[in-house]
Amino acid sequence: MGRIAIIKVEGDDVYGAVEKAVELLGGFKIRRGARAVIKPNICYPRNPYGMVITDFRVIEAVIRLLQDETDDIVVVESDNISGTADSRAEKSGLLDLLRDLDVEFINLSDDEGETHRIGEVEIRLPKTVLEADYFINLPKMKTSGPTLVTLSIKNLFGLPMRRDKKKLHPYLNEILPYLAKVIRHDLIVLDAITAMEGNGPVIGTPKEMGLIIAGRNPLEVDAISTSIMGIDPMEVEHLRRAYELGVGEIDVEKLDVVGEDWRRFITPFERPYSFRASMRSIKSIFRTFIG
Repeated sequence: MGRIAIIKVEGDDVYGAVEKAVELLGGFKIRRGARAVIKPNICYPRNPYGMVITDFRVIEAVIRLLQDETDDIVVVESDNISGTADSRAEKSGLLDLLRDLDVEFINLSDDEGETHRIGEVEIRLPKTVLEADYFINLPKMKTSGPTLVTLSIKNLFGLPMRRDKKKLHPYLNEILPYLAKVIRHDLIVLDAITAMEGNGPVIGTPKEMGLIIAGRNPLEVDAISTSIMGIDPMEVEHLRRAYELGVGEIDVEKLDVVGEDWRRFITPFERPYSFRASMRSIKSIFRTFIG
């Protein structure tokens, strides 16, 4: 039975919320000096309303807490149609944060890779992640047109070493469960501070949740998160298939949830591409693409 920690962020104390969530999971459980690889969601170079990419306060909190355990920490992303990973990291301000923290950034698209075949498609996965001593996933709570939600498992779609990932979209429901199965997770800290609803994953509408959700199993974190969003996890095909692959538990009643009572925070999210979602996204389109 997996343990999930749900913490309400008090005021601006994101560090305290992350620290408490990790403590409730029993700590990092990392070997001293081990190499830790951190994968946030930096899918776009801008972060309008704080809803698009992982909140830098979450990234900083995880790194500062982790630095008490190891000084071998890297943050990773790969190229996508929004630009190279290096460009997105620079323009978003992530590289400035990492310089201040003395942490390395790695563009996974330049990494050594390993080819994996999933049904009709082949993808290359970076050895930096596959061979990591300790892997941390820092996703954002959002809706997403192609997959209904983008949480822990969907954040793994930033790992394949190709820029035009859109060509893989027809195979997402095969690729995502496979990635959840083969990528070993040691910790997940999901940013549900300012979430996104509607036409995600980039031009949706902000939704203030004020939560940190942490665990060690991506399917179980996603099952709780999806339920909080007012969506049945079994309705999300890549989650259902991940469950069928044996990734983890999808029935939230069987999970050991500590911290806050997750039911208190259930708030139905506007689904992608509804008329209301499309009308509400107009303002976000301007902020996202024009400034």
